[in-house]
Amino acid sequence: MKRVLIAPLNWGLGHATRCVPLIEAFLKRNVEIILAGEGLVFDFLRHRYPFLHIINLPGQRITYQVRGSLILALAKSFPGFLRNIELEHHIIKDLIEKYRLGAIISDNRYGLWDENIPSFMITHQINVRGKGLWRIGEPFAHAGIRRFLNHFHEIWIPDFPQFPGLAGDLSHDKSPRLKYRYLGPLSRFEHAAPIYEHPQNDIMAIISGPEPQRTIFENILTRTFEGTNLKTIILRGLPSHQESIVKINRITLYSHLQDDDFIEVLKNSRHLVCRSGYSSLMDLTQLERTALLVPTPGQPEQEYLARLSSHSGYFTTIPQNQFHLDNFPDMPSLPCFHTINREYLDKACEMVIGLL
Repeated sequence: MKRVLIAPLNWGLGHATRCVPLIEAFLKRNVEIILAGEGLVFDFLRHRYPFLHIINLPGQRITYQVRGSLILALAKSFPGFLRNIELEHHIIKDLIEKYRLGAIISDNRYGLWDENIPSFMITHQINVRGKGLWRIGEPFAHAGIRRFLNHFHEIWIPDFPQFPGLAGDLSHDKSPRLKYRYLGPLSRFEHAAPIYEHPQNDIMAIISGPEPQRTIFENILTRTFEGTNLKTIILRGLPSHQESIVKINRITLYSHLQDDDFIEVLKNSRHLVCRSGYSSLMDLTQLERTALLVPTPGQPEQEYLARLSSHSGYFTTIPQNQFHLDNFPDMPSLPCFHTINREYLDKACEMVIGLL
């Protein structure tokens, strides 16, 4: 049987973590997997799957702005984005022959497809949401995304098929122009993580996303909590660093935690704060935990997801530059209003295996 390539985008860890249940599903079926990534994603995959072959595959580099809009940054880098897609598409042809690939599963890497073998794209964003005057360009952005997505055999959407799901307008499209299937939310966690009756930690802050905003957010959290009596855990989201623990007064900073340790700290924490990235929201739904959501500045997708989640009444959101201690939601756990199961994912895996 030929191999399956799974290649997540290196914009934070979310694209890699949501591929974990997919990787596990193929491994359970004894399918040979090749992984590809770069930077933090490469380090995460290498650490989690040391027994799998992992290709260091460069991709599009995006730097989140200290000030201003990510959309403007993306617009400026658009020519480079197109060149990177072309480069990825050239590279994948060599990888198909070298590794005897029978299928490609790309998480938001638009150049990783081939007309001769089944190619699948994982994305929760088949529509885009602009902000302010940028909304004028939404129709052009929609058309551009569809042009890229139409190269793929099928689009896999990690959300509930029923609107609004977790991603609302981003993941639900009334037009039949794309061939897609809903996988349900994808989380590397399998069970809920209810809070202990007497948790030891007041706050757990989970940092994610690219630089420089990752470091900026870490500094804001440290400054906010170091002068308080709150016992605080900050998870820095740095799997490439050697696992380390730093203590500042009543703050403990971890570079990275393995899943079992992460769950233990989570259960032992009364309140959570994290970004409103889509993978974080999928994890929170699976874990049945609520959080204070702090969108990455200038990132309209995260701002939209934070607003959408806050409308449920179980999340609170606040801009990063207004972050303070008075906005944590009172409710420490989510009701199980969604049931995440792997039925959709299992069917997708069986379909791919049938095509190998």
